Amino acid sequence: MKKAYILKTIGSYMRKSLAAAGLICLSLNYSCTDLDETLYSQLDNDNFLQTEEEISSALGAAYSGLRTFQKNDHMWTIYCTTDEVAVPGRTGGDWAGDGQDQQMTDHKWIANNRFYRGTWEAFFAQVNTCNRLIYQLEQIDPAKYAAYISEVKTIRALWYLWLIDMWGNVPIVEKFDVPSGYLPSTNTRKEVYDFIEKEINDNVANLTKDKSNLTYARADYWTAKAILAKLYLNAEVYTGTAQWQKALDACNEIINSGKFSLTNTYRENFISKNEGSSEAIFAIPFDDIYTEWGWILPLVSLHYSSQQTFNMTNGPWNGLSVQTEFFYLYEDDDIRKSDNFLWGPQYSSTGEPITDSGYEKDLDPDGPQVNFTPEFVSLYNTIRQSGVRVKKWEIEMGSNGFLNSDFFPFRYSDIMLMKAEILWRMNPASTEALTLVNLFRARAGVAPFTTLAEKDLLEERGRELFMESWRRSDMIRFGKYNDPTIFRPYKSEEFRRLYPVPKDQLDANPNLKQNPGY
Repeated sequence: MKKAYILKTIGSYMRKSLAAAGLICLSLNYSCTDLDETLYSQLDNDNFLQTEEEISSALGAAYSGLRTFQKNDHMWTIYCTTDEVAVPGRTGGDWAGDGQDQQMTDHKWIANNRFYRGTWEAFFAQVNTCNRLIYQLEQIDPAKYAAYISEVKTIRALWYLWLIDMWGNVPIVEKFDVPSGYLPSTNTRKEVYDFIEKEINDNVANLTKDKSNLTYARADYWTAKAILAKLYLNAEVYTGTAQWQKALDACNEIINSGKFSLTNTYRENFISKNEGSSEAIFAIPFDDIYTEWGWILPLVSLHYSSQQTFNMTNGPWNGLSVQTEFFYLYEDDDIRKSDNFLWGPQYSSTGEPITDSGYEKDLDPDGPQVNFTPEFVSLYNTIRQSGVRVKKWEIEMGSNGFLNSDFFPFRYSDIMLMKAEILWRMNPASTEALTLVNLFRARAGVAPFTTLAEKDLLEERGRELFMESWRRSDMIRFGKYNDPTIFRPYKSEEFRRLYPVPKDQLDANPNLKQNPGY
């Protein structure tokens, strides 16, 4: 199935569902302080969602909402508190502002940090969208449309997987037809864990196991199993009780299904139009035409003058950069290093050196030519060329700055490395764990490990899964999230393993509880 068709179909779904519902608002202002949507409750289901086509079309709202996962606020929330990337303040004031961009990386964020606020609101808006769709389907014929209901519940469980990982203690909101003025209460992390587990186990049998063009980017049986695998992998963090065997069973079911396989090369998972990847367990489709401003990583990361390198029609913003220590995790001959990063002197599409007329004459040792250096002057005030840049997902020549690659929240390589970690945790002498990790070493063109230590597992996951959204939970699981870095030469407080509930949410809803430490 061509990506344009997939995206147009999802877009059509969204437009049809909006038109049918009348004045439906899917704004990010919906959060767990505003769940009473009177317009939706007045929807006349006797005249809506009667055919299979209408049902399928309505589901587009749940899927198009997933694209918000890579929006700006959420990119900061997901990536910048780890050791992967940072948004340093630049001399002259670019990206400096109020310092909240940098506070993500030095673990000094305030309780009402705007990035957490935006992510919280957006994620709960999508939970609300799922609740609305479930409610509508249940009003029509819950038995007839059980598979559709289970599909939407799986998407909702995915949102809660992200919420339990970032905030831990959050409200479980699973009803759409709530009383006027309803304000949900905070649930414990264990209660959220139990909710996700039950949602998947109660619905997985209704989901298709088929993998085809027709099921691409749909929440199917394998998506549900991947959610369970992640939940169980982090069970000790979430609940205090490890669930290694359950995590292994979920991984093995995916691996033994024969539905997925490792691609021959690392790169082919991240090319434009990558929907043919044999590693895509679940995908969020993006397209530079149909999802403009959906995934703008090239604009956020590349230097202003990098516009000449890729003949871009929009100018980049010189922001997101790779952290020094993370860049040096890669050996020089690791293929993933050159696939993921841009560093060193930069050139135009015709091979000419690109320059920066605004370079810092008294500070930049390289002069006007742009030279991406792994080192930074400081997190809050560094020169314009500092920092290795991200090119993991293909930046096409003539790009408008919007990625044309799909994002895989669950990739087969991740499941394989999860299995290796689980086997090692159950038996550190496991030869199978070593063999699995060395599959990725071989594909990357680097020497195999002869033994496997905890450090090797975390670093290999980092190299393979750079910016695939799991580094934060990995670092917490391995006990490294709060460790000092070049940017943060101190151990941060353990309470920062959970994000703060935004202050304006607490002010609006007295039933919410702030996470400890804030």
